[in-house]
This record gives sequence, C-alpha cells and structure tokens, in this order.
Amino acid sequence: MKGYKASKTASKVSVAKTGDKYLLIKKNYDPDTGSELDDSTTEYFIESVTGRITAINAQITALTAEKADFEQLKTDFEAL
Repeated sequence: MKGYKASKTASKVSVAKTGDKYLLIKKNYDPDTGSELDDSTTEYFIESVTGRITAINAQITALTAEKADFEQLKTDFEAL
C-alpha cells in the first residue's frame, strides 16, 4: 500500500487480525473542517500482500534491466 509507512508513523493507520483476515484501519477526516470521521476498514489476506510484493519485485527487476539498457545507449551516443 503506497504511503503506508508514512501513515503508520503519523498514526493515521493501524492493523488488526480477525481469523485469517488482516485488517487495515484508516482514520478519516473531513477535508473542510478537519474533524474526525468514522474509520474505514479494508480486509487483506496475507497471500494477496505476498503476491503484490512478488509482482513489484518483478517490476523492479525489469525496470533495472531497462535502465541499464538506456544507460548503455546513452554512453554509446555520447561516445560518438
């Protein structure tokens, strides 16, 4: 979840577990007044989080390889 570490540090999210489900509880605020609203809860399964981590790692590997290709191309262009 993008921004989770910062939200956790600011105490804007918390986690809980019920059975085999993991819960992410997020504090909500009225954007106009800043007053606190009801919390929102999202259910997660650890397998889906693990799958997302695996997918992100694959993207990082692919992007790292693509970056290396572009760096080599730039080096070759600059050598002309």
